Amino acid sequence: MALSLRSTIPFLVLAGSVVGLTLYWQWPAAAVPPAPAVPAATAPLAVTPSPLLQTAKPETSATRTPSSLPGLQGTEVDGELQADSAGNLQLNLALRDYLDYFLSAADQAGLETVVEVMLADARGRLQEPALGQFIGLLGDYMDYKRATLALLQQPLSSAQQSSPDGQLVALQRAFEQLAQLRRAHFSNAATEALFGAEEAYGRYTLDNLALMARDDLSEHGKALAQERLRAQLPEAMRASEERQAQAQALQVQTDKLWQEGASEEQMRQLLALTYDPPTVERLLSEQRNERAWQQRYATYQQELAALQGNGLSAADQQQEQQRLRQRLFSAEDQHRVETYDAIAAKQQESQPSEL
Repeated sequence: MALSLRSTIPFLVLAGSVVGLTLYWQWPAAAVPPAPAVPAATAPLAVTPSPLLQTAKPETSATRTPSSLPGLQGTEVDGELQADSAGNLQLNLALRDYLDYFLSAADQAGLETVVEVMLADARGRLQEPALGQFIGLLGDYMDYKRATLALLQQPLSSAQQSSPDGQLVALQRAFEQLAQLRRAHFSNAATEALFGAEEAYGRYTLDNLALMARDDLSEHGKALAQERLRAQLPEAMRASEERQAQAQALQVQTDKLWQEGASEEQMRQLLALTYDPPTVERLLSEQRNERAWQQRYATYQQELAALQGNGLSAADQQQEQQRLRQRLFSAEDQHRVETYDAIAAKQQESQPSEL
């Protein structure tokens, strides 16, 4: 199963979304002992705060506000903290958003400072027992993030890196490891509330990739199997996925028409069957810009190939390549060019050498 340059990019994006499902920050040197898993939501949550949480400073008038943290200036607190009618902490995706909002600033502000500000903010939103339950969950969440970071640092084998089949196996393995890691740190109720939607879509995406890699099914068979997979998604997610699938199908159709030499007016008529006039014009403009970019990249590849065959040293080639990028692409496009170049280099490495 070979992936083209164009199809490999979504695959790499998937790797980032399925495998890289965590925030990166600089953790303090002292290890924090794992806290017990959070019990089911129907019972009071056990509170065993980590040493870092126990040493956080009490709230005072001088306590910093979330918007004063480096990286969070000018922002409003994302997510929310709520208690149910019995006073227990509500477990939901908004709670995870709240945790990630603060922890995203740990790299710039320092983890201890972020935790101090988060707890001060939480004290203004929750009362006991929900506040103590939140502190216990925060300790578990931080331990989970540390364990996730260690998991993501495990290197891939050369076979997994060079083969699309190996990449898919590596993604599936990492997904299962991450799911097990979550259940080791949280109760089933907390895992479902914080990560259920993400896991459902991740599992669907991996199953769909595996389906597309099969060569024992016809295109019709694959389409039927895709429908069965989509039916297993939660309702809201299924509706979103169906809209995305329709948009992708239309994209394939428009790409084919462009390749066959269709005029822009023909494309406008096709898009008008699905979208309103302003959206049609926006899509046409985006397609026009994308075709122009692809043409520039093709020119860049041709000039780069000539450059690599002129006998320059590796250092000189790299310098000339950078000049070529700057001449043909805007500053906003540089990262995309580098990404395309990296993918092309990886594909070239994976190709068997000629004898």
